[in-house]
Amino acid sequence: MIKKLFLSVIVVLFTSSIFAQGNFNKGDKALNIGIGIGDAYGYGFSVIPAFNGSFEAGIVDIPNVGVIGVGGFVGTKINPQTNVVYVHSVVSGRAAFHFQFFDTGDFDLYAGLGTGLEFWNANFDYDPYDYSGSGLFWEEFAGARWMKNDKFGFFAEVGYGVSFLKAGITLKL
Repeated sequence: MIKKLFLSVIVVLFTSSIFAQGNFNKGDKALNIGIGIGDAYGYGFSVIPAFNGSFEAGIVDIPNVGVIGVGGFVGTKINPQTNVVYVHSVVSGRAAFHFQFFDTGDFDLYAGLGTGLEFWNANFDYDPYDYSGSGLFWEEFAGARWMKNDKFGFFAEVGYGVSFLKAGITLKL
């Protein structure tokens, strides 16, 4: 089921180019809001998706090669299981390279890295204590945006982070 859903999303994103706008450029600002599936941290499968948001601004244009964007990411994943509820939240900075050295058509193709802080909590039904902590977070990702018009579009990302697959809407500001 998940493979079929993932394949359907990819087909729609990469075959629907009517009225779409071009790439991410220096000076552009984009806000992604989405959900994620898959767990990179071994807490097991959850029927509740991860929730995430990111902001990015294009700051360096490398002519005929691409654009470097920087911004931030926030995400949280809640995973209730038998006798325990895991919560994992992240606040991080991120940087991405937007490829423009080959024709990407109506898509903004990018890849990047991020680092920041993560916070986790495990609350067991049978234990009066909550187990929580924090630490350094890192992520690596690759993604694509498809803009339906100048202000609204869709995004999808794969990589190591709060979830393996993220998808949602993009708002250009």
